[in-house]
Amino acid sequence: MTTYIQKLKQFLSDEKELLMDLAIEVAEADTQSSYTEAKTKYNEQRIRVQTIQDAIELVSDVKAVS
Repeated sequence: MTTYIQKLKQFLSDEKELLMDLAIEVAEADTQSSYTEAKTKYNEQRIRVQTIQDAIELVSDVKAVS
């Protein structure tokens, strides 16, 4: 189980890096359409990061109960 948690944490770290890159794209958008596109990608990635965090918590909880 520890291996799964470690892999999920590495996955989370990678996805957070992408989230930061997308945040920069939002900040640097120079037109409304590029802003909207960047913001949409950012929001999708934010949800993905939250889902991975939730999965880590769930696996950690299952491990604690075992």
